[in-house]
Amino acid sequence: MILLMEADVLNCPSCGGPVELANRFVKMVVCNYCGNALAVDNKKLDPTGKTAALVDYPTRFRTGLTCRLRGQKFEILGRVRLEDEDGYWDEWYIQFDDGSVAWLEEEEGELTLSRKQKLTTEVPDFQKARVGTRVTINNQPFFITERCTARIAGAEGQIFYKVHTNQAVRFLDGNIGGKLAAVEYGEDQIEFTVGEIIPMNEIEITE
Repeated sequence: MILLMEADVLNCPSCGGPVELANRFVKMVVCNYCGNALAVDNKKLDPTGKTAALVDYPTRFRTGLTCRLRGQKFEILGRVRLEDEDGYWDEWYIQFDDGSVAWLEEEEGELTLSRKQKLTTEVPDFQKARVGTRVTINNQPFFITERCTARIAGAEGQIFYKVHTNQAVRFLDGNIGGKLAAVEYGEDQIEFTVGEIIPMNEIEITE
C-alpha cells in the first residue's frame, strides 16, 4: 500500500503514475497509465488487479468530460459498465461544482440521474423481495418494479465504491414518492438512491 503523502495526491503502487482523487467519496480508481484498479482505504491505495477495458459504444460522454445540467456544471469522474441477460448499461459517476456527487445511468440512449440517500429503515431481504409488491423504505412505500442480478463488466476513472470485474451486483428498482428509486445490495454495504429521468438535450457538453 502507498501512503497518501499530500492531500488527494497519490501515486499508483503498480506503475508510479500520478493519481489525484477528486473527492472523499472516491473508493476506487483505475490508473490511467497501467489500468490497475486501486482501492482507496484510509488514505492509502491498495492494488486489486487490472479491470477489464471497456469497449467503446456510441455515447456522448467520456471520463474527464465537463458538462452542464440546468445551469449546474459537473465533471464525469468515472464509469462502471454492468451487464445482465438483457444487455448492458453504463453508470457515469459525476461531481457538481458545489461538491455534490451523483450517478448518471445511460441505457439505450436514456439517462437517469440518481443521488444517494441515507437509509433510516431496514430494506427488504433481496431473496424475498417480489416484483409488483410494496415495501416500506425510509417510512415511505417503495413499489418494486424490477429485481435483477447483474455483473460488472469493467470500470474506468474514479468510482464511489469498490468494484471488481465479474463481481455480481443485486438490486431492486422501483418508485418511491413519485420518483425513481433503487436499492443496491453490494458486498460491503447497501445503497439507496432516488433519481429522475433526464432528457438528453438538457445536458450541454462544455468540455
